[in-house]
Amino acid sequence: MSAKEKRAAVLAALSGCMWGSIGLFIHKLGAYGIGSVPMTVGRYLVAVILVGIVLAARKRELLKIRLRDLPWFFVTGILCLLFFNVCYGITIEKSSMPMAAVLLYTSPMFVMFASAVIFREKITFRKMAAVCMAVTGCAFVSGIVHGSLAYPLPAYLWGIAAAVGYASYSIVAGILLKRYHAVTVLFYSFLTAAAGGCVLIDLKELAGMTAAAPEAGLWMAAAAFVCNICPYFCYNLALEDMEASRVAVIASIEPAVASLLGVVVMKEQMDIFGVIGVGFIFAAIVVLNRKK
Repeated sequence: MSAKEKRAAVLAALSGCMWGSIGLFIHKLGAYGIGSVPMTVGRYLVAVILVGIVLAARKRELLKIRLRDLPWFFVTGILCLLFFNVCYGITIEKSSMPMAAVLLYTSPMFVMFASAVIFREKITFRKMAAVCMAVTGCAFVSGIVHGSLAYPLPAYLWGIAAAVGYASYSIVAGILLKRYHAVTVLFYSFLTAAAGGCVLIDLKELAGMTAAAPEAGLWMAAAAFVCNICPYFCYNLALEDMEASRVAVIASIEPAVASLLGVVVMKEQMDIFGVIGVGFIFAAIVVLNRKK
């Protein structure tokens, strides 16, 4: 594996680790009465403001895009990021965080097949094995393997929709990254996601909640930085140097990290199935990145 691929693997893993912490912020902001959809939109609003200020102050040239590419940024922002995050949040509300994670991380399969068609990436036995191991690991972590979870059909449909949106971002962002810097793709994707999200929520109500509890605003800013800006920046950089299908599998470390944080921070219990699931996910990453 080349130095660039090693860097990409580390960045993809870091993005998954940071996304794995989102449950902590959902838990904290939920205590202030902020639901998953307002929290998602709020994160994008804060993220686009922070990234925009930095670019305007230090790298204005990265704000330049071609008008004919603007529709692609609407796709990454609204049809990928916003759609995926809203669906994911609804899945968590209708089921649980582990269940939402296992449904979300069926996405490497969508990424692999879409990449084979669009980017002419080869579907190898190694990739198939890694994807199967990652999905199996997520299933163990969620508890679905031993039948401990049962939710209504809409929960599963929202979860699969989130996986499709997540997979679509890997593909469309991969196309844009051939033309623009990773931060440019990040900023305009956040901008269109925030603009689209404002239609879905009552901004005055969200502003009122954060004004009434300033600490909620601080948690929102922290969530934007940890769960939006940093992980998507790392993910975009990883997509520049590695195949989208491999990046998606490595980022599937997220549910394992979410489960470990649940045990360490929130004092949740992890049974033997969860331990096996975490092992499967890490094994998938090892299999994908070893030469033999």
